[in-house]
Amino acid sequence: MATTDIRLKRIENEYQSVRGVQDDILDKMDSYEAALLGLTEMVSRNSERLDAIDEKLDRLMAHLDVPPKAPAGFVKE
Repeated sequence: MATTDIRLKRIENEYQSVRGVQDDILDKMDSYEAALLGLTEMVSRNSERLDAIDEKLDRLMAHLDVPPKAPAGFVKE
């Protein structure tokens, strides 16, 4: 069994290679998750800002007695 040590070394190298690739994949998944969470937070903040702007515009339009906009699209008669 002169080749037993060689085969065991080959199996160990293959195992280490697979583990290395798995670690790389998991690291990329972690970075994608962090990026997605960051983007989700930015969307939430932008939504809050737009809501605040809408409220300000509504108050300004009410103060200036701006008539409501006519509905767009098809109107049921």
